[in-house]
Amino acid sequence: MREGLDRVVDALRLAAAGLDQLFERKGIKSHMMPNPDGHPWIRVMHPMHEMRFIGITPNRGDGPIYLKLRVFLYEQYKDEFDRLLLGKFFSFEGVALLRNPAYPGASWLRYLEDEGRPVVGYETTINVSSWPDETFNARIHSLCEEFCLFAKAVVTGGAEYDALPDTRPSNPAPAWLRDEAALEELQANSDLSESEILALVKIRIGQSNYRQQLIRRWGGCSVTGCKLTEFLIASHIHAWGKCESADERWDPDNGLLLTPSLDKLFDRGLIGFDDSGYVVIHPNLARGQMHHFGVDQNIRLRRDVLNMHLGIMKYLKLHRQVNGLEPISVA
Repeated sequence: MREGLDRVVDALRLAAAGLDQLFERKGIKSHMMPNPDGHPWIRVMHPMHEMRFIGITPNRGDGPIYLKLRVFLYEQYKDEFDRLLLGKFFSFEGVALLRNPAYPGASWLRYLEDEGRPVVGYETTINVSSWPDETFNARIHSLCEEFCLFAKAVVTGGAEYDALPDTRPSNPAPAWLRDEAALEELQANSDLSESEILALVKIRIGQSNYRQQLIRRWGGCSVTGCKLTEFLIASHIHAWGKCESADERWDPDNGLLLTPSLDKLFDRGLIGFDDSGYVVIHPNLARGQMHHFGVDQNIRLRRDVLNMHLGIMKYLKLHRQVNGLEPISVA
């Protein structure tokens, strides 16, 4: 267990007791439980007719520890869900926390399909790494309780909802944080093969804030300049699964916008780009077939963007090294 997570586990265990008592409908009791891989989380099952469950869990991976607070509603309750995503923000200790859609994990999604009642999810996060030990358990308990009461008030509407503070976040979260929470579950899902995980990751990246950053940066395909962004693919330079940290995964320097054919070749390591942006072609890409993909020796990354963001070169080099595109040095 990584440093700092053990005290979160203890605090969550204390906080879980009695959360179900905040709701009129009594179902399975709230409790802390581990995922199959041992990762801890609180769940409150079926606390309201509209609500499938509330879940509270720390993030995976290295770096700061933040708690992810989620609520999943049955999809039929669209008005209630719209209030979660578009209405008042959840505030803790006077600070409004950013909100985002949340997605069921792949294994739970299959279960929901069998159940026949799709859900939609809401999530907010808070960094708890710097909370001092002497107040840590009490603050975690208050956070969990206030989140449950917030979700109840939003879903119920009326006077309790009107009484919630109408505050807005003052500081945006790091860009990667808004996407990482949804994607890290895929990486930890033991029911999926590596290829299935990476395929789902690609889909999520295509729907993410990260993609919007790349569109703003490149304005079109990073090579051809094609402006039909709805058909372009947000492609990591150094592959998502090989990144060592969330910062690398969501660094805009680690991303390109490519047409589907170029993305496929780049993703398979059949093409790369040197530090000047010119294409590097793998020997396995038959020269007689290159033109079918719009590839020739003269294509390159757009010079204007590359010159403004020199951090891209670090990831281009990693991509070349991983895929055997670096020139062989002669001693």
